[in-house]
Amino acid sequence: MSGVSKLLYRFTAGRPCRLIHRHKNERYLERYWLGRVFGVTAYLHRFVARDADDWVHDHPWGWSVAIVLTGRYQEERLKWFDPAVGWTSVFRVLRAGRINIIRGQDFHRITDCQPETWTLFIHGPRRKGWGFLEKSEAVVCYYQPYDTAVSHQWHTRVPTGRNADRAPLPRAA
Repeated sequence: MSGVSKLLYRFTAGRPCRLIHRHKNERYLERYWLGRVFGVTAYLHRFVARDADDWVHDHPWGWSVAIVLTGRYQEERLKWFDPAVGWTSVFRVLRAGRINIIRGQDFHRITDCQPETWTLFIHGPRRKGWGFLEKSEAVVCYYQPYDTAVSHQWHTRVPTGRNADRAPLPRAA
């Protein structure tokens, strides 16, 4: 584990922390609120596991940027979509120092991540809800399952990292 990971873990102990789960009690992301200035919001993301879904999602903001600070993750990004057939994707690995630009209409998912992968995640104003494309045997469905108004001010109602049930740092080998 890198010294940067340890430093980020200590820093985020005092930041509002939202634990995001894949399935019941199976966390995949820790989101730490950094702040909002002129409609631009910043977080630190600590990946604990890959995205839970076998389908891709878009983001509710017009644009977002993820800067990989430590570790690496593999992203599946939708390249082409036909509602009757499904989608074609490209896969890429983003390592520390890489920048990932995600527009609101881009569909993607994290298919793999190295432990202690941290990103600085920045986004613009909200434009819509989260959207998901789900494949079934004969069709692809688009849906928006979350009420965006409920989570808008989440950082005012959550514990700080030190008081959240966040994953401990891995022990050095």
